[in-house]
Amino acid sequence: MRFSLQTASLRQLVLLSFFLALIPVAVLLWQSHKALSGVSQNAVAEAEISVASVRRAENMQNLVVDIERAVRQHAVVKTDALARVARTHLASYQQLLQQVCSNLGPLQLCLQQQLQLTVLLDSFSTLSSAELEPLTQQFRQQQHQLTQQIWQLLEQNLQQQQRFVVESQQQLAWQTVALVLLTLLLVLWASGRITAPVRKLDKMIRAIGQQHQFPDEKLTGPRELTELGEQLRWLSSRLQQLEALRLILLRHASHELKTPLSSIREGCSLLSEQLVGPLNKQQLEVVGLLNGSADRLSVLTEQLLDYNRLLQQAKPEPDWHSPQQLFSDCFNDHALSLQQRNQAIELSCQLSAIYTDATLFRRILDNLINNAQAYGSQGSPVWVKLYLQEHQLVLDVANNGNPIPTAFREKLFEPFQRGTTPRFDAVQGSGLGLSIVADCARLLGGHADIIDVIYADVCIRVRLPLLEEKPG
Repeated sequence: MRFSLQTASLRQLVLLSFFLALIPVAVLLWQSHKALSGVSQNAVAEAEISVASVRRAENMQNLVVDIERAVRQHAVVKTDALARVARTHLASYQQLLQQVCSNLGPLQLCLQQQLQLTVLLDSFSTLSSAELEPLTQQFRQQQHQLTQQIWQLLEQNLQQQQRFVVESQQQLAWQTVALVLLTLLLVLWASGRITAPVRKLDKMIRAIGQQHQFPDEKLTGPRELTELGEQLRWLSSRLQQLEALRLILLRHASHELKTPLSSIREGCSLLSEQLVGPLNKQQLEVVGLLNGSADRLSVLTEQLLDYNRLLQQAKPEPDWHSPQQLFSDCFNDHALSLQQRNQAIELSCQLSAIYTDATLFRRILDNLINNAQAYGSQGSPVWVKLYLQEHQLVLDVANNGNPIPTAFREKLFEPFQRGTTPRFDAVQGSGLGLSIVADCARLLGGHADIIDVIYADVCIRVRLPLLEEKPG
């Protein structure tokens, strides 16, 4: 059975689950029908017994009156016809008395009435009217008591019937609760059979999307889901191959470009300095263009190398560092480019030490400052703020310039994605700057966003979690 459930299709599993869930419902319907039939049969039987008992009691009450009238008439007019009528009434009463006493059980009242009936049957023909009076009166009183006993028996039967109905209801209620719980367990089991592989598929998809280790556990469940799991496994393997090829291409391309690029730059430098001979104005202009192209190619190559090193870094190595020193080193490296566009740094940092990976943090700073310098307005400051907010380390780098539309903000953090806003420097962007910022922030456990602030047109905010390490 286990093998068939594992290899069944999703449709078969759903139908089987539905059938299993219907079994307790069918049992509940059968139990309800059985309990209702039992109550109905018992009620019909008790009703028939009650009607028969009431009829016997009425007949016996009427016979007592007839017996009393017949024996009195015989006492006055002693004839054989009246004697036969009296005996007939007494015999009929005796039959009813036996039936009633068989239902009432061995009661003392039945024995007394039977004895009184025998006395009347034996002596009514010889006694006078005055002598019969106490016998008939006692006979009538005992019949009245017997009728009351019959009504008490009917009330007891009615109470017993009520108790039987209540017990049947309680039993049916407990059976309903038990079968509902069983149905719930079967539904949970069936849903688990379906949702378990779906959760594994979700885990596989997340592993592919977040570039984590793909789960080695083989997916088990319906045939369609297992086939989808195998396709995801093949897709993960294929993506890993493509990622490896991409890394190899980036590594080899960037390294291979550096050697001829160095030769080109060296040759352009010799030509521009006219060390190999004088050049005319047009030749110097061409050499200047070549030199600028070589510089742009050098920047692109360095960005590719930086992005490649970032992809190869498995995990950060945090330690305590001075943020002021990190900022100072970064600003010094970008001082010339900032000076050329008359941009000043306005730093706001109240922290004396931060626990982070210096290399990753420096990459974030370098790319954000380079982005602000390239897209910032001429002569406008660049705001850099580092502070704590809601148990997070927050870094804001803002500048004036063309605002970034909300629809394009998330896309700019993807590799090789460039916005529509033109750069103000002479370098052609590669679309890796903000992607490197986002990847570095992700390695540090945080994330980067483009937000709106009142003091600048563009602001990139990096949120990093505070680690538990304390300075030694």
